[in-house]
Amino acid sequence: MGENKYVELKHVQELLKLIRKRDGFYDWSSDYEKYDKKVKNTIEWLERNAKTFG
Repeated sequence: MGENKYVELKHVQELLKLIRKRDGFYDWSSDYEKYDKKVKNTIEWLERNAKTFG
C-alpha cells in the first residue's frame, strides 16, 4: 500500500468550487477549458504539496 498523505480541507473545498464552476459550462466552450486547466493545475498542486501522514 502507498504512503498515506493528507491535504487541508480548505484546499479540497477550493478544488470542488472550481469543479462546480467548470461543470456549469459546456465542455466545448472556452470557459470550460479555462476552468478545466485550473482544476488540473490545482490537482497537481495538491499532489505535490500533500503532507505525509504519521
